[in-house]
Amino acid sequence: MNPAAFARLLEDSERAGVYHLTPGGMDALVEACAQADLHLIQIPLKETPRMADALEILTKATQCPAHEGAHLDDLAEMLSDFSWLPANGYVLLVEDADNLIASEPTGVQKLLEAFQGACHHWQGQEIPFWAFIGLRGDGIALLPLIG
Repeated sequence: MNPAAFARLLEDSERAGVYHLTPGGMDALVEACAQADLHLIQIPLKETPRMADALEILTKATQCPAHEGAHLDDLAEMLSDFSWLPANGYVLLVEDADNLIASEPTGVQKLLEAFQGACHHWQGQEIPFWAFIGLRGDGIALLPLIG
Protein backbone atom coordinates (compact mmCIF):
# COMPACT_ATOMS: atom_id res chain seq x y z
CA MET A 1 0.00 0.00 0.00
CA ASN A 2 1.40 3.41 -0.85
CA PRO A 3 1.93 5.78 2.09
CA ALA A 4 -0.68 8.35 0.96
CA ALA A 5 -3.44 5.72 0.73
CA PHE A 6 -2.24 4.19 3.99
CA ALA A 7 -2.41 7.62 5.67
CA ARG A 8 -6.03 8.09 4.55
CA LEU A 9 -6.89 4.67 5.96
CA LEU A 10 -5.17 5.40 9.28
CA GLU A 11 -7.24 8.57 9.72
CA ASP A 12 -10.45 6.48 9.76
CA SER A 13 -11.22 5.65 13.41
CA GLU A 14 -14.06 3.33 12.40
CA ARG A 15 -11.65 0.98 10.62
CA ALA A 16 -8.99 1.10 13.32
CA GLY A 17 -8.10 -2.16 15.02
CA VAL A 18 -5.38 -4.71 15.61
CA TYR A 19 -3.55 -5.98 12.53
CA HIS A 20 -0.60 -8.06 11.42
CA LEU A 21 2.08 -6.04 9.61
CA THR A 22 4.77 -7.72 7.56
CA PRO A 23 8.33 -6.34 7.72
CA GLY A 24 7.89 -4.86 4.24
CA GLY A 25 5.05 -2.64 5.47
CA MET A 26 6.88 -0.97 8.32
CA ASP A 27 8.50 1.84 6.33
CA ALA A 28 5.16 2.66 4.68
CA LEU A 29 3.49 2.72 8.11
CA VAL A 30 6.06 5.17 9.52
CA GLU A 31 5.61 7.48 6.52
CA ALA A 32 1.81 7.16 6.61
CA CYS A 33 1.70 8.09 10.30
CA ALA A 34 3.69 11.23 9.55
CA GLN A 35 1.38 12.14 6.65
CA ALA A 36 -1.76 11.53 8.75
CA ASP A 37 -0.26 13.39 11.74
CA LEU A 38 -0.80 10.41 14.04
CA HIS A 39 1.48 9.66 16.98
CA LEU A 40 3.52 6.53 16.26
CA ILE A 41 4.61 4.52 19.30
CA GLN A 42 7.23 1.94 18.38
CA ILE A 43 7.64 -1.05 20.68
CA PRO A 44 10.76 -3.02 19.70
CA LEU A 45 10.51 -6.58 20.99
CA LYS A 46 13.39 -8.26 19.17
CA GLU A 47 14.98 -10.80 21.53
CA THR A 48 12.11 -10.29 24.03
CA PRO A 49 10.59 -13.67 24.86
CA ARG A 50 9.04 -12.66 28.23
CA MET A 51 5.76 -10.77 28.66
CA ALA A 52 7.07 -8.86 31.71
CA ASP A 53 9.89 -7.42 29.58
CA ALA A 54 7.51 -6.63 26.73
CA LEU A 55 5.19 -4.72 29.08
CA GLU A 56 8.13 -2.75 30.47
CA ILE A 57 9.18 -1.78 26.94
CA LEU A 58 5.59 -0.80 26.12
CA THR A 59 5.32 1.36 29.24
CA LYS A 60 8.54 3.20 28.40
CA ALA A 61 7.53 3.63 24.74
CA THR A 62 4.23 5.26 25.71
CA GLN A 63 6.00 7.54 28.21
CA CYS A 64 3.19 6.71 30.60
CA PRO A 65 3.59 8.78 33.80
CA ALA A 66 0.75 7.20 35.76
CA HIS A 67 2.00 3.62 35.68
CA GLU A 68 5.27 2.27 36.98
CA GLY A 69 4.77 -0.67 34.68
CA ALA A 70 1.91 -1.99 32.63
CA HIS A 71 0.16 -5.18 33.67
CA LEU A 72 -1.98 -7.20 31.31
CA ASP A 73 -4.99 -6.72 33.58
CA ASP A 74 -4.93 -2.92 33.30
CA LEU A 75 -3.25 -2.46 29.92
CA ALA A 76 -6.41 -1.46 28.02
CA GLU A 77 -7.08 1.20 30.65
CA MET A 78 -3.53 2.52 30.38
CA LEU A 79 -3.80 2.68 26.58
CA SER A 80 -7.12 4.53 26.86
CA ASP A 81 -5.59 7.54 28.60
CA PHE A 82 -2.96 9.45 26.69
CA SER A 83 -3.79 12.82 28.30
CA TRP A 84 -0.06 13.58 28.54
CA LEU A 85 0.39 12.73 24.86
CA PRO A 86 -2.20 14.72 22.89
CA ALA A 87 -2.47 13.70 19.24
CA ASN A 88 -4.94 13.31 16.38
CA GLY A 89 -4.65 9.55 16.83
CA TYR A 90 -2.30 6.80 17.91
CA VAL A 91 -0.54 3.93 16.20
CA LEU A 92 1.26 1.22 18.14
CA LEU A 93 3.85 -0.71 16.19
CA VAL A 94 4.89 -3.83 18.07
CA GLU A 95 8.04 -4.85 16.21
CA ASP A 96 9.49 -8.36 16.02
CA ALA A 97 6.85 -10.05 18.16
CA ASP A 98 7.69 -13.57 16.95
CA ASN A 99 9.74 -14.62 20.01
CA LEU A 100 7.11 -13.36 22.44
CA ILE A 101 4.33 -15.20 20.59
CA ALA A 102 6.34 -18.42 20.61
CA SER A 103 7.09 -18.26 24.34
CA GLU A 104 3.88 -16.74 25.76
CA PRO A 105 0.91 -17.36 23.43
CA THR A 106 -1.69 -16.93 26.19
CA GLY A 107 -0.14 -13.65 27.31
CA VAL A 108 -0.03 -12.44 23.72
CA GLN A 109 -3.74 -13.21 23.35
CA LYS A 110 -4.44 -11.03 26.42
CA LEU A 111 -2.18 -8.33 24.97
CA LEU A 112 -4.16 -8.35 21.72
CA GLU A 113 -7.43 -8.17 23.67
CA ALA A 114 -6.12 -5.13 25.56
CA PHE A 115 -5.16 -3.47 22.28
CA GLN A 116 -8.65 -4.18 20.90
CA GLY A 117 -10.24 -2.77 24.06
CA ALA A 118 -8.22 0.43 23.66
CA CYS A 119 -9.30 0.61 19.99
CA HIS A 120 -12.95 0.46 21.03
CA HIS A 121 -12.43 3.17 23.64
CA TRP A 122 -10.83 5.56 21.14
CA GLN A 123 -13.44 4.77 18.46
CA GLY A 124 -16.05 6.07 20.88
CA GLN A 125 -14.18 9.37 20.84
CA GLU A 126 -13.72 9.25 17.04
CA ILE A 127 -9.95 9.12 17.46
CA PRO A 128 -8.04 6.49 15.50
CA PHE A 129 -6.08 3.98 17.57
CA TRP A 130 -4.30 1.23 15.68
CA ALA A 131 -2.08 -1.60 16.84
CA PHE A 132 0.16 -3.30 14.31
CA ILE A 133 1.94 -6.49 15.25
CA GLY A 134 5.13 -6.83 13.23
CA LEU A 135 5.99 -10.43 12.48
CA ARG A 136 8.49 -12.15 10.24
CA GLY A 137 6.22 -15.16 9.71
CA ASP A 138 2.68 -15.58 8.46
CA GLY A 139 1.20 -13.84 11.47
CA ILE A 140 -1.10 -14.83 14.23
CA ALA A 141 -4.06 -17.00 13.34
CA LEU A 142 -7.09 -14.81 12.64
CA LEU A 143 -5.13 -11.53 12.94
CA PRO A 144 -5.94 -9.69 9.71
CA LEU A 145 -3.49 -7.98 7.40
CA ILE A 146 -4.12 -4.32 6.65
CA GLY A 147 -5.04 -3.28 3.16
